Amino acid sequence: MTTETRRVFLATTLTATLHTARLTVPSHSRRPRSVAGACVLAAVAILAVIPLGCCGDALYELTAAKPKVSLPKDEAPHCFGGEWWYYTGRVTTEDGRGFGIQAVVFYVPILPAPISAEGWVAHYAVVDETEGTFAYDQSLSLGRALDDEPPPIGFELSTPLVQLAGSEGHDRIHAGMSNGTYGVALELEDERGPVLHGDDGYISYGSDGSSFYYSRPKMNATGTLVIDGEARRVTGSFWFDRQWGVYLVNPWQQWDWFSVRLDDGANIMLFVFPDETSSQAAGTYIPPVGEPVTLAGDDFVITPTNWWTSPHTGITYPVAWTVQLIPQGLTLAVTAVSEDQELDARASSLNIYWEGLCTVTSGSPGDHASGSAYVELANYPR
Repeated sequence: MTTETRRVFLATTLTATLHTARLTVPSHSRRPRSVAGACVLAAVAILAVIPLGCCGDALYELTAAKPKVSLPKDEAPHCFGGEWWYYTGRVTTEDGRGFGIQAVVFYVPILPAPISAEGWVAHYAVVDETEGTFAYDQSLSLGRALDDEPPPIGFELSTPLVQLAGSEGHDRIHAGMSNGTYGVALELEDERGPVLHGDDGYISYGSDGSSFYYSRPKMNATGTLVIDGEARRVTGSFWFDRQWGVYLVNPWQQWDWFSVRLDDGANIMLFVFPDETSSQAAGTYIPPVGEPVTLAGDDFVITPTNWWTSPHTGITYPVAWTVQLIPQGLTLAVTAVSEDQELDARASSLNIYWEGLCTVTSGSPGDHASGSAYVELANYPR
């Protein structure tokens, strides 16, 4: 997006907000009208004309010739658009029982300071590999979820469901479901360092906009998992995703996202934004040693091989895939450990999605690739 295009966007957004009382969605779209969406649009327009000191983050993304991630500053919350701190991983108990864990906090500053009407959403999910059971919880709160005195670097986020803290790869996760079935307390240490996706951490989604995006794909985890009131010592590995930007405000955008952790030390991030006429796709291959490699959409092929229809919502999702990375000569078979890993999050983030722990095995004879993955399938049609 050029600097001139960003200036046009600012002017267009302001005009639309001043003359429109609600956000109107085209009739061919499955996305409903949203009061929250209108508030976000209004916030963006206000940020376009308030002084730079009130929200320099927004003006930076919209006017910089080449926006980029700046660490450790960008670990902390921003004052515009939408953003999230997203952990997915696998842990095992001392007796070898495996669990997948998802813990995430979403943030939308609906109105700029000094009003500070902030929207905070948290999701927490656990899948038991042995039993094949899946449980999740969600929370929505308006107001501040930040400590009164935020840390000089990093983040400290406290919602009723999930509490997250992190600074330069030293992170903590605390979460507990309201019914008491699962609680978790983990310390995480980044083994590899941050990986900036796209161009210095700024990645394009085609017609769906852009965002800042970096990951910590290999975070070693130690701590406890509480299962029905009994605390178990666990160890494992997590993938941390950090995204933010003025365009990340549409909770009904459809996408597929893969984070793959191979036992040989390689990590892979892939995403696809499907469209009626074309799809926007990209990714990053992170070798065990050396610099990450950006993947274009024609560098990989994701082919569903099995499907599951949710008895809760009637939505049909793929639950097994063949993933081919053409430049790396890799063919992987990705399979959900449990088909039912759907989150009906309409009470919090307004959408429905499938987010599941998967096994990874070789998809071609003679290859011995293995590992685990998390796959997210957002807003599939009902």
